Parts: sequence; C-alpha cells; structure tokens
Amino acid sequence: MPLLDPGARRDYLEPAAVILAGVLAVVVFGLVMHARANSGGQPAEPEPTAAPTATADQIPIPLPSASLPPSTAPVDAISIERVPVAATVDLAAEGTIDWVHWGEQGRFSLERDADGEFAILEGTPTAPRVRHTASPQRFAWSGGEPMAATSGVTSGINTCGTGNGFTVTAPAGTGRNVLTVYVGAISARGDLRIELSTGGEPVTDVLENREPAMTTVAYVISYRASGTGKISVKWITGATFDDKCGGVSLQAATLS
Repeated sequence: MPLLDPGARRDYLEPAAVILAGVLAVVVFGLVMHARANSGGQPAEPEPTAAPTATADQIPIPLPSASLPPSTAPVDAISIERVPVAATVDLAAEGTIDWVHWGEQGRFSLERDADGEFAILEGTPTAPRVRHTASPQRFAWSGGEPMAATSGVTSGINTCGTGNGFTVTAPAGTGRNVLTVYVGAISARGDLRIELSTGGEPVTDVLENREPAMTTVAYVISYRASGTGKISVKWITGATFDDKCGGVSLQAATLS
C-alpha cells in the first residue's frame, strides 16, 4: 500500500487531534464530578449577608397611645387672700362689674354703681346696726347712685354683740370672678364664712382685734361655680371684748 505524503497525513491528523482533545476534556470533567460526589462535597454557597444594624437615630420611637383629654368641666372652687386695705380705694376702678359702699348717708344707706345692676346684694340686716366714720382708710368712687361721686369717705356700718353681723352675696357661674369685701373689727373677733350655692367646701377665716380702734382688712375672694348660682359671704361677730359695742364692721365690696 503506498505511503501518504506529508501533506495528506497532516490533513487527517489535525481533526483527529481536535476530537481526541474534546473527548479527554469530557472524561476529565466526569472524573472530577464523580470524585466530589463520592466525598459528599457540595458546591460552595455564598455566606448569608448579615442584616444591617440600626443606629440609634434609626430606631423607631414608640408614640404614646391616644388618650382622652382631661375634663374641662368647671368645679366649685373658692380661694381667698386677706390683704391690707390701701390708703384710698377707688371702688369704681376696681369694681368692673359692680361695687357697693355702705353707710355714708345713714345706717341703712347703700351707695352703689349706677350701672352695676344690683349684682352685689346685702342679706337681711341684723340688729343693732350703727353707722360709723372710724375707717382708717378712705373710699372714693364715681358713677354712683344716689351719691354720684366722692374723693374719699371713712364711713361704713358696724354691729354689736356676739352672733350679729352681715351677709353679702354676688352671682356665681362657670366663669371666674373676684369679689373683694372690705371689713373690720372693733374689740371683737370676726368670723368669716364663704360658700357657693352650687356646692363645694366652704372657706373660713378669723380676724381678732381686742383694741377699741378699728382693724380693717380686704378679703379678695376668687371663685368659680359648676353652674349658675351665687356666692355668700358671712361676716359675723364670733366674740366681743367690749360690753358696750364690740363687733364687726362692713365698709365696701367690689365685683370684677
């Protein structure tokens, strides 16, 4: 059989070499996979990525749970302050709703705000009832009746004997008001009692003066009621230290 020339042999050997190389690659891959299966190896999986840690400014802040607002219903409340009386009290300037002065024109006279509509009232008088001009302070007003104006008077009314005194009333409602009562004591102990007709606890105080010269104070009474009613201020002689006429006095009152 004649031998192939070199060019013909190359034409046969090159395709054979390519085919052999492909077969060897397939065999090697099969051997590698077989070895991994026998050793129990598994293809490596990527490690899970750790969840990001929230920083302090990223942590959600729990909000308070919704709650009902506090009740705004008014209650029956009284507060008082006992203060010295000014040298001259301008009743018209202080009493924006009403004002009253007692005793300038007689023991039963009331000089009052012409436009006050009788908001401040006195209860039934008790005997004895005496006009005085012993107040250390003066009371002035304008726009009054039956006495229109004055630059200042020292008058008022007083009573004698234990158990006698005065009662002053004013309207009360759900708004806050201030009633200021100017009172005194002459050789006596004055007992104060304040209460609302709509309820609540009464408020009390005591003023004692054993001297024959009048001691005066102003009771500033701030109050609010749970409904429509009135406030009552009782100023009573709790004890007397003078057999002649120790007792309590009433000069004026304002409402604002």
